[in-house]
Amino acid sequence: MLALALVALLAAPDLDTTVAVQRGQRLELSAQNGEIVVRTWARNAVRIQATGGNLARLGIDQSPAALTIHGASARGGPAHADFELTVPAWMSLRLSGVNTTMKVTGTEGAVTVETVSGDITVTGGSGFVSLRSVEGTVTLVGAKGKLDVNSVNSDVSVRDVAGDLQAETVNGEIRLEKVQSDNVDANTVNGDVVYDGSIRPSGRYRFVTHNGDVAVTIAEGTSALVSVSTFQGEFESAFPVTLSERHGKSFDFTLGGGSARVELESFGGTIRLVRPGAVHQPHRKDADGDSDRQD
Repeated sequence: MLALALVALLAAPDLDTTVAVQRGQRLELSAQNGEIVVRTWARNAVRIQATGGNLARLGIDQSPAALTIHGASARGGPAHADFELTVPAWMSLRLSGVNTTMKVTGTEGAVTVETVSGDITVTGGSGFVSLRSVEGTVTLVGAKGKLDVNSVNSDVSVRDVAGDLQAETVNGEIRLEKVQSDNVDANTVNGDVVYDGSIRPSGRYRFVTHNGDVAVTIAEGTSALVSVSTFQGEFESAFPVTLSERHGKSFDFTLGGGSARVELESFGGTIRLVRPGAVHQPHRKDADGDSDRQD
């Protein structure tokens, strides 16, 4: 067992140190203000660079489970500083902040990132990936595993991922592209939902907004039972569909064998089914200026 160690380092205006780590350890860092940037390298070591702000000293706690970094000001309170970390690609990450922007690139481990005010951008990640911001955009690229991506007052963007995916915001758009998944749940209140990914035969897919549009790519040969609910909006399809059951503005129809389940819901917006490559195109207009729609 690796003995518990505490290293307290006095900072000049800037601090730069490197600590050896072992496989299985995770990195934990909490910052009050500033920016956290994480990159990867091939070494079993963590390089810590801290600059600016009111950072007076840096504590590093090391145990068999984790390498924990915490900074303090001269008066002992939380430090305001920017952190640039270089870590092994295998290392799991737990990052948190208040007024903190987070950027992670190249990681192959599990990732948990939380901030109150600040954007989050993560490229990579596997296993469990959880990204949460209140006042910031959240972007995830190239991850695989169980993916949970959330904002409250900004947009959520996910691209080139594989695995179960949950995406949620309140006041923002959700855009999901190049998604390979059997289970996708995307929900917003004030914003559009765009899905350009796979609809697998055994999959379950749910896309919901209250004040916004829903656009979903449907490839040739898709097998799905599709349920549509649009209360004050419209439904548009790039191909003809035959309704199997209708209750007011809620209705179902089947594509192919109907093996997947797809739920589409918008209270006041338009729900569109489009062919691959067309999800970013604007609504088509007829000669009278009205959108093409299927009644």
